[in-house]
Amino acid sequence: PPAMSMDPHHVHNFWGVSPALDVRQVVRQCRLQGGGVRAVSCASHDPSEPSPNFSTLLVGTNDPRHIFTTTARSRRHGSSADAAPPTTSFFVHESSTVELARHVLLLCVLMTDDVPPADRVERFLEIFGNFTLRESTSQLVQRLAARLERVVGAIFAGETTDAPNSTPDRIATVFDFSLLKFKEKDALMDVFRSWGGDDVNSKHFDPDKKRDLRLRKLYGDRFDHRRNIIDWDYHMRLDAAGAGVVHMKHFASFRCSGIAFPVREATFPCANKTLLGFAEGTTKEWKNRDARDVGRVVDTFGFWGDITNGPYIGFGTDAENPGQAFAMKNRQHRHNAVEISEMNVASRLFETRAGVPWGEFSKKNGTKDGSSLEVDEAELETDLMNAACVAEEVGGDASDTSNAGDASTAISPDGKKEWRGGDGAVFHETWASLRVTLVGPGNFDTGFLGKPKRAEAFHAVVVGAWAVQRVTPTLAKVVKPGGVLITEGSKYLLAADGNATAAFAEKTLALANLAGFQAVPFDDTEPVDDEPVTESGMRHDGSRRPKRLRFPGVVKGVDDVHRFYVKQGE
Repeated sequence: PPAMSMDPHHVHNFWGVSPALDVRQVVRQCRLQGGGVRAVSCASHDPSEPSPNFSTLLVGTNDPRHIFTTTARSRRHGSSADAAPPTTSFFVHESSTVELARHVLLLCVLMTDDVPPADRVERFLEIFGNFTLRESTSQLVQRLAARLERVVGAIFAGETTDAPNSTPDRIATVFDFSLLKFKEKDALMDVFRSWGGDDVNSKHFDPDKKRDLRLRKLYGDRFDHRRNIIDWDYHMRLDAAGAGVVHMKHFASFRCSGIAFPVREATFPCANKTLLGFAEGTTKEWKNRDARDVGRVVDTFGFWGDITNGPYIGFGTDAENPGQAFAMKNRQHRHNAVEISEMNVASRLFETRAGVPWGEFSKKNGTKDGSSLEVDEAELETDLMNAACVAEEVGGDASDTSNAGDASTAISPDGKKEWRGGDGAVFHETWASLRVTLVGPGNFDTGFLGKPKRAEAFHAVVVGAWAVQRVTPTLAKVVKPGGVLITEGSKYLLAADGNATAAFAEKTLALANLAGFQAVPFDDTEPVDDEPVTESGMRHDGSRRPKRLRFPGVVKGVDDVHRFYVKQGE
């Protein structure tokens, strides 16, 4: 990672640099677009469709955006809208234990239905991307950390923390820790304890001082001119790559203070403990005959995450309704990446509650007087998604009161539909269909990929930009014939210009071919570009948007950051 980020202290990766994917859907699109590529056959369903029991391996994807998106949209791939969602399994491998633990915590924030959806969306993004937190959010992290320590500790001990005849804790039903070794289990428990209020390292951690030291090390002699560097990075890298929807004000806020997702006029006095961890380093105690620093290898506690790229790409640069999300006015985006991130997280959370996409729900349901839920076409509907009543969708009839105990909303005296402390049966069924297995950071090739029972076990493998060196013939052995390899590109990495991004894609293609994968051919029916822009990427209104990349592995209808490859049949 330091070689790709040009930051020697960037060791941990807490967010990805590509949009979130519905893995089931993109696998289906790859098989349809792949033409002559052999698909996995199944006697009972369309061979272009993924298997009902879908299994995916995530390698270095850094955050649970793919898990959340695929789970939220799982009912779209079921046999019928009213049927239970098909089973989805994810195996998650990261390079450090703290990154694995973040997957668990962020999913717990979304799975916990004791706070309103709007609050959940805000706190998820706050924990996801902010270096410091509000006091209330910090308390939420501590409560969830204590719950994780209790439940996961009981699982490791072979005990149960649930009362007789009670529903098992959702953490125990969703997450599988059985593949972790004892050392990795101890490290995971240490991370959960460090997020609590009594950890010595976290208690005495000064977030402002530590971040300032990181920035001074990064900028060096140019520290006093860092705002000029930030401005250059934004306009010559981020905006030029097509992420101009990220507002310059928000980007500068992240680079200077670490606040990527502001919440109204709130202050953020507490350190985000989920971004802290140990990194291995060498002390500078003496110099050898080559004048190189030599010393002891030590583990140092601190913040070793990203301070340059930002967490906006995963949820803030793509949307199902791009015409609405990326509308322009007076040469400016009407909405920024923060607002689009809130909308995307809210729409996925809504779909886990309702079982149907927001667009379909809003067309079928209306206001109290029967009128449709009409808003300005260019306005985002985040507030409507969070406040919408979804209880009647459980039974399909608003007058049916048989599921009243599961109702997630109620009708207030003024006729408005309000959330009332639970997300209903659909929400519980959605998360019950998910299984997330953690794979420890150590001995991945021989300890996991090399096991005979993993042979041809996965329909898809998603590899992050920081882990493309993992694309080897050993990795290919765990993919089913006709399975799909998805690799993350470097398009939005600020350290990579256009030439470096192209070279990165070519190297990834070479690794995939060597491993036995074939790039999905570019769809000739897709227009040369999504819209008529000049070679410079300038629109008629003066805004910039580069042409869509035409490269093997780019799939129609999906972002051009990921590359898609299909494993050849035996």
